[in-house]
Amino acid sequence: MTVLVLLAGLLCALLPLSAAAQGMLDSKHNLSVSGPGPVKALAETQVCVFCHTPHNANPAGPLWNRGLSGATYTPYASGSLQAGVGQPNGYSRLCLSCHDGTIAIGTVSNLGGQSATMQMQGTGAGGVMPPGRTHVGTNLTNDHPVSFAFNQALSAADGELVGPGSLTGIIRLYEGATGGVRDSLQCTTCHDPHLVANPKFLKKPFTGRTDNLCLTCHVKPGWPGSSHESAASKFYQGTVVSELSCGACHAPHTRQGAPRLLKEGATDAGAPAIQLTCYLCHKSPAEGGITFDLKSQFAKSHRHPVGAYQGHEPIFTVATPTPEAVLNTQKHVECPDCHNPHRVSAANKFEGMRGVDLAGTAVQDVTQNRDILEFEVCFRCHGDTYPTVIGPTVQGDPVGTIPAGNKRVEFQTANTAFHPVAGAGRNLSQNLADQLSPSGLSTTSVIRCSDCHNNDFFSGPSFRGAVSQYPASQTQPKGPHGSTWYNLLRARVWNVLPGPSNWASTNFDLCFTCHDLNRLTARRTGEGARTNFYDGINGKDNLHWVHLIDRIDKSRPMCKSCHYNIHSNVEASNTQYNVNGVVSLTPNAAGVPTRLINFHPNVRSIDGRARPEWWLNTATKERRCYLQCHRPDGTPGGETMNGFQYRPPSGDLP
Repeated sequence: MTVLVLLAGLLCALLPLSAAAQGMLDSKHNLSVSGPGPVKALAETQVCVFCHTPHNANPAGPLWNRGLSGATYTPYASGSLQAGVGQPNGYSRLCLSCHDGTIAIGTVSNLGGQSATMQMQGTGAGGVMPPGRTHVGTNLTNDHPVSFAFNQALSAADGELVGPGSLTGIIRLYEGATGGVRDSLQCTTCHDPHLVANPKFLKKPFTGRTDNLCLTCHVKPGWPGSSHESAASKFYQGTVVSELSCGACHAPHTRQGAPRLLKEGATDAGAPAIQLTCYLCHKSPAEGGITFDLKSQFAKSHRHPVGAYQGHEPIFTVATPTPEAVLNTQKHVECPDCHNPHRVSAANKFEGMRGVDLAGTAVQDVTQNRDILEFEVCFRCHGDTYPTVIGPTVQGDPVGTIPAGNKRVEFQTANTAFHPVAGAGRNLSQNLADQLSPSGLSTTSVIRCSDCHNNDFFSGPSFRGAVSQYPASQTQPKGPHGSTWYNLLRARVWNVLPGPSNWASTNFDLCFTCHDLNRLTARRTGEGARTNFYDGINGKDNLHWVHLIDRIDKSRPMCKSCHYNIHSNVEASNTQYNVNGVVSLTPNAAGVPTRLINFHPNVRSIDGRARPEWWLNTATKERRCYLQCHRPDGTPGGETMNGFQYRPPSGDLP
């Protein structure tokens, strides 16, 4: 027995990196009775015997003194993983003989010349690893993959890994499926059970902005200089975020159910929840948040439902083995559906994203060497795939529903009328210019989707025009994350009949965000009215004023009574256009700007016309309406307009 003890002591002295010199005796891997950790022997004084023996060793490892588990493991998987990850082999199986919880920690092959199970304290039921992050179990889907061949083919296929030839230092490859060939990543690539210079027996620090354990293998394009990489003034739990680097969002052994090794990226029930990782930093200061409080935005009554469609994994890698054909073939929305966390920056929140362009083609800035535009990201859900992702209708205000539509079709710049999101609009009239100028806009301005769909904080008289001109703060971030108004609008727009019974500009405040209230609704030009919807023929003056203010009780109209689809009228289904005597059911036929005219479904046609008709003579600038309006209760059958004429006295261009 004395000889065995001496040999075991000699073995420990000869172990690589000198266990004693590195303080191994003071680490949790000292499982003897003198060990400092909660798991240790009740009486055994030998330190090395829990893993090593000088005689009758298991050939699986260096003088290995334990059996190997016969368990079948569920390996890590990911939509962007090119490696072939199977059952653990090599040194990883040695680690798992304790850490998978299938073999008692005190069970060894040779203790005093025979197999034995030493009595332990602090273990789980049956003497195995106690519950906690060190008990990885047999389900390895939440653990960094191991026992896969890390070769040049993998590096080339992934596009974001170093070549295996660079892994010859302290971070290195080990034997895998092929004996004698060091070609595989194992637990021992990152951990040394005898080395305590870094936490968790890591060979290299997990933190460090420019050099850390993760960056030894992973090379993420766009990471240097991105918001998350360069957050040198933000502190998470006492450490600068830029120094936390990958570890700010990822953990190599994370919660069960978390995709992509995301830190805390799963619910307590084990369901994937990417947003919970983002909320580690993006929450209120009262909760410990350190940057834009998006958690509160996503808690608002109207929001992008990031917590509702769990389990989807947006892909960002250069190589995309399983891309979605149209980027959204099933209903889902996650934070990284709009933002690439490895590339996002203050200058470009969509850096590194995929989108769909006006032609319906999938585009990606990392492969096409151009910035992805905001509307192209929106088209992923609100374009061709809207029937699946959005559905046929969305919530109305104050009740009911309104139709959804294909925004890619609606924002085509060849349309005769559209809000200027993909390009400058078609209405270049001076009257429109006068409406827009107080808000800092013009007829050639191009706006963003988020100039209408945004945090409701950016509403009211203090926030007119484009949202981008106003600063955000930690408590009031910008973006279509959440709003108190329907459809993620930054301000209210009453859009379901019947309209309001009394005039209040706040019912249509979204419209007045850009279109000056007085210039759109004043009674006469002498009072400031500047609008093309003006009767200079019959003396009724500003027809916006007539409909929305003076005669609001006659039909209780709203902006959507005549501008039913405010994005564009290209999909209008209840309007025919008579331009210079040419009648068409589509506003594109004559190629003349049609001023977003498209009537509500409860506005009806008259005199045998197929649809309610808007009439325009481009030479005289005269307009007419042939239709029957809706009643005050919103139903069809209201007042008839049989060729009512109007023409602005000035400021108009067809």
